[in-house]
Amino acid sequence: MESRDPKRWAALVVVLMATLLSIVSVFISNVALPVIQEDLGASAGQAQMILAGYNLMFGLFLVTGGRLGDLYGIKRVFLLGLTLFTAASAVSGFAPGPVSLIGSRAVQGLGAALMIPQVMSFIQVYFTGKERGMALGAYAAVGGFGSTAAQLLGGWLIAADWFGLGWRTIYLLNVPVGLLAIVGTIRILRERIAAAEHDRRLDWTGVVLVTAALSALCFPLTFGNDWGWPWWIFIPLIASPCLAFGFVRHQLRLEKSGRATPLIRPSLFQRRSFSVGNLSILLFYANNAVLFIVMPLFLQRGLGMTPFQSGLVFAPLALGFALTSMKSGEWAAKFGHRTLIAGCFLLEAGYLLFFATDAAFGSNLRGYEWIPAALLAGVAMGLISAPLNFLTLAHVKEDETGQASGVVTSGVEIAYALGTVAGGTLFFSAVGTDTGDVHGLATGTDLSAYLHGVHSAIGLNGLLVIGMLMLIRYLKETKEGVK
Repeated sequence: MESRDPKRWAALVVVLMATLLSIVSVFISNVALPVIQEDLGASAGQAQMILAGYNLMFGLFLVTGGRLGDLYGIKRVFLLGLTLFTAASAVSGFAPGPVSLIGSRAVQGLGAALMIPQVMSFIQVYFTGKERGMALGAYAAVGGFGSTAAQLLGGWLIAADWFGLGWRTIYLLNVPVGLLAIVGTIRILRERIAAAEHDRRLDWTGVVLVTAALSALCFPLTFGNDWGWPWWIFIPLIASPCLAFGFVRHQLRLEKSGRATPLIRPSLFQRRSFSVGNLSILLFYANNAVLFIVMPLFLQRGLGMTPFQSGLVFAPLALGFALTSMKSGEWAAKFGHRTLIAGCFLLEAGYLLFFATDAAFGSNLRGYEWIPAALLAGVAMGLISAPLNFLTLAHVKEDETGQASGVVTSGVEIAYALGTVAGGTLFFSAVGTDTGDVHGLATGTDLSAYLHGVHSAIGLNGLLVIGMLMLIRYLKETKEGVK
C-alpha cells in the first residue's frame, strides 16, 4: 500500500465531478430525446442509437479501461477518458445532424469507459478502512443524485432555451465542468506507480474476446424489444456464452503460463467475496433497472403525469439513496455484511408499501401517494450500494484494482440491460404495446392493467432481493480483507 496522499479528499472531489458528468449524460439524454429527434429530423432508429451508442460503448470497454489503468496508471487513463468525454460533449452540442450526434455520443461512452473504472481504483488504492467506506458512500451518493438531478435539469435547460440553443445546452454544459475537472486532475490527482515495463502488454486477444462476448449479449438486449425480437437476434445471444467461455479459457492459459498478464486474472474469482459480490451486484442493479423503467412508464402513461411531475415522485427515492449512501460505506467498514442485510429487509418493506398504497387508493391513485414508498426504497438502496462495492472489493490486491473495478462496473451495465428487458417485458405484457402518450391512459387500457404490470415487476424485484439475502452470508469480511 502506497503512502496516504494528503490531497486524497480533494482528488476524490475531482474524480466524483467527472463521475457525475457521465451519469448525468445518460439520464439527461433520455429526457431530451423527443426534442432532439424532432429538431434533427432523426428517424426512430437513429433516435434509439443516440442513447444506445453511448451505453454500448460504455459497457463494452469498461473491462479494457480498468486493465489500462493497471498498466499505465490511474491518473493517465482517467485524464485520457475525461478529455475524450469533454471533447465529445462539445461536438455533441454542435452536432449538425443525427449521424454526427450518434458518433460523438459513442466517443462520449468510450471516454466514460476509460474514466469510471479509475474512480473505483482510486478509492481502493488511496483510502483504507472507514475512509474507504466513506469514499465509496460518496461515490454511490453521486450516482443517486445524478440520476434524479439529470431528469429535472434536462427539462429546465430545454425550457430555458439559453441563447436559443435548446437541447444543445445539455451537452455544452459538460464542457466547462469537464475542463475544470481536467485542470483539477492535472494539479491534484497523484499518479499511482504503474506496472513494470515488461508487464505493460495489453492482452489484445482477451480484449477482442471479451468485447465480442459483451457485444453479443448487449446488442440484442438493447435492440431486441424495439425490433420485436426477430429470430436472428437470438443468434448472438447464443454465441455470447460461447465467446465468454473462450475468453475464460484464454485467461486461464495466460495466467497459468506466466508469459503475459491476462486482461482479467481468473484467480480474482477464486476469492469468494469477489465472485459472490459480483453475483449480488447483478441481482441488485437488475432490481434497480426494473424499478427505474416501470415507475416512469406507470406514472406518465398510466396516470398521465408529465416527465417533470414523475421526476418529483422519483426524487425522494434518489434523495433517500444519496443520504444513506453517504454513511453506509462507513457502516459497512464497521458492521460488514449486516448493513446489507438491513438494506435488503428495508427494500422488501418498501416494495410491500407500494402494494399497500395501491390497495388503499385503488382507482383514486394519482401518483404522489407513492412518495413514502419511493423514499423508503431509496433509503434501502443506499444501504446496499456502497457496502456491496466495499465488500466485493475487500480482498482485491492493489495491482488488481483496475481489472476488478472494470469487472464490477461491467456487471452493473449488464445487470441494467437485463433488468430493463425483464421489467419492460413484464410491464408491456400486462398493458400491451399501445402505450398512448404522456398525457393520459393508452387507448383501451384501464388503470388495473397498468397496476398489474407494476405489481408483476415489483414482485420480480422481491424475488431478486431474496436471492441477495441468500448470497450475503458469503460476503462476511475477514480480518485481513477489510483494510
